[in-house]
Amino acid sequence: MTNRLIVLSDLDDTWFSTHRAEPTEDKRLHLAAVDRQGAPLCFQTAQQNALWKLIERTADIIIPVTGRTSYAVERVTLLARGGYTIASHGALVTLDGTIVPAWAEHLAPHLDEAKTALEQARNHLEPLVARLAPGGDIHLRVLHDLDVPVYLSVKSCAELPERLVAALREASARFGLRLHANARNAALRPHYTCKASAARFVLEQLLERHPEDTVLTFGDSLSDIDFMGTGDMAVAPTNSQIWRQLQEFAQ
Repeated sequence: MTNRLIVLSDLDDTWFSTHRAEPTEDKRLHLAAVDRQGAPLCFQTAQQNALWKLIERTADIIIPVTGRTSYAVERVTLLARGGYTIASHGALVTLDGTIVPAWAEHLAPHLDEAKTALEQARNHLEPLVARLAPGGDIHLRVLHDLDVPVYLSVKSCAELPERLVAALREASARFGLRLHANARNAALRPHYTCKASAARFVLEQLLERHPEDTVLTFGDSLSDIDFMGTGDMAVAPTNSQIWRQLQEFAQ
């Protein structure tokens, strides 16, 4: 089939936000994701819901491209189409919940090295975290998804201390990992956790993209820009990190 509309899209903060971001009941109308216990967690605004319904009606294929793990994607109530998911910041390409064999072959030579690097980075950072947050308000954890080491998670109850951010930058260079950080969270990731590489793999090798196909991408974060560039057109919310950066450039 050619002349398809293919949508590759980030999820969180692009199509929905947690109830903490939508504190009033009148804005919690459109459920988009639940927590581990199955309780409502994330909701769409009226505008997000209207646009999502339009995409659902018109797109031939809808592929999540998300930092969520594969099991966290299962808690999203918005329906993808086509069976493919790009999860864990691009570390995994799955079809109906199972890693695509060709992608597993791509990952295999790098898994031992990645596991070692993530564990070394965690051990390197733990003493500093213990000093900065003796009460345990900062958590370090190496995450695996479908037995693949995907990233070292750094989560804080408050804004990450500048000393820790500097240490994360140093650890990124020292252990050959990519750093993604925002105010309260950070992740050190192996080089194969790349949304853009996974998106290109899906488009070119799995979907066999045709010149007549139209690929539309959605994202909100600066870290989404590379994968959004695999599409013909890209869409970002006007309250997103991408939009704020564009406004700064335009001034």
